[in-house]
Amino acid sequence: MKRGGSVALLIMTVAACVSCGSVRHASKDSLSASQTDSYAGNYFYLEGIRMYNNGQYDAALDLMTHSLEYDTASAATCYSLAQFYMSLRDRALVNRYAGKTQELLLKAVRLEPDNYWYRRLLAMNYLRQNRQADAIEQYEEILRRFPGRTDVLITLAGLYDDAGDYEKELRALKRYGQLEDVDDELKFQRFVCYLQMGQLDSAYYEADNPSEIIQLLMNTTRDMIEQAETQLDRIRCRSLLDVTMSFCDVISAHEPDLAEPYRQKSIAYFWFGQNEEALAVLEKGLRNVRTPSDKALLYNTRGDFYHSMGEIGLMYADYDSTLVYDPGNINVLNNYAYYMSLEDRDLERALSMSAVTLEMEPLNATYLDTYAWILFRLKRYKEALGYLEKALRYLDTENAEIYEHYGDALFMCGEVDKALENWHRAVQLNGNSPKLDQKIKQKRYLE
Repeated sequence: MKRGGSVALLIMTVAACVSCGSVRHASKDSLSASQTDSYAGNYFYLEGIRMYNNGQYDAALDLMTHSLEYDTASAATCYSLAQFYMSLRDRALVNRYAGKTQELLLKAVRLEPDNYWYRRLLAMNYLRQNRQADAIEQYEEILRRFPGRTDVLITLAGLYDDAGDYEKELRALKRYGQLEDVDDELKFQRFVCYLQMGQLDSAYYEADNPSEIIQLLMNTTRDMIEQAETQLDRIRCRSLLDVTMSFCDVISAHEPDLAEPYRQKSIAYFWFGQNEEALAVLEKGLRNVRTPSDKALLYNTRGDFYHSMGEIGLMYADYDSTLVYDPGNINVLNNYAYYMSLEDRDLERALSMSAVTLEMEPLNATYLDTYAWILFRLKRYKEALGYLEKALRYLDTENAEIYEHYGDALFMCGEVDKALENWHRAVQLNGNSPKLDQKIKQKRYLE
């Protein structure tokens, strides 16, 4: 059966052969038995490499095996044979020869302990066998013998991270940064190390933009929470969230006028139903932040919380405050207008607010839907229908609510069959309107 490896591996093999300096020369005088064996070993070795490069892998294996029989002290042959076994495409064969591969690599390293490539392949083979501790030990030995190898430093940093040895990872990162003059580029990786170690003040000093960092941490945590399947997963998420919330406190201690740490910590509390704590954090933030944009951000966040809590009056108050500090806040203008339309409250004002959002983003499907729905509530059905058709044209992903609204407008314009078609489409998209099924059954619009 024919076996093969990659072109890159062939090049490495040839390069290794040259660098290993395993070819020996003899005088023209009569040769001793040992010299004859050496020549035979060299011959079979080089023929094996030639066959390998020609794609004749079985012949190459036989020749290199013969080479090792004649010259048992050839580190180059041990290395090349190990490479051969590791490059086999058949995973079953790789596993079958795993012990032999390891034996050959250990022998090559024992014969030439200062050969970087031999030790590197041995370390890589340990990783292939999931023997991380042995791989780390081997890479550390390589670094001791070749202290300038920055590729080994960065590899070790990754292995230390996987092993949870963040102190050693930090040392490797700092040394790598100095040797490659990329110290600033590694700040985020050092930040993560300090965060994992619980050294939050040190983490703060590695964060160039604390507001962006804390958003990234919260987004990552949210994604983990959404994907958590087991109780252990949820415990880990909560642990990471606790660290993130503590880091928010550290940022606020250093920069009390930054809004984002208060906002993100309040969101974390809100995720876990600790509404009073969430509101208290935002209140503290509103006392400390200074810029209009920061105040608007916190009022907006609190208004969203009040909406989720059913405190509609308080929601409107905070949305009003948001617009005082940020009159062009497009999300608040849209949400404010839409919530008012649902209550049939001050619809002309709601329409004016929604019109501002369309001036800023005329092709935004969500804003078009809001404007159309306010027109619908004002009984301007044909106008609403036009805006809903436009919303559907510019929709990025299908939206059940917009299809339901479109069905409502169609019904009020006398197009009952089309209305039913779009209400059915909303159901297919898992629309959760409490009256959607009744509209379909009764074949009419319901308030």
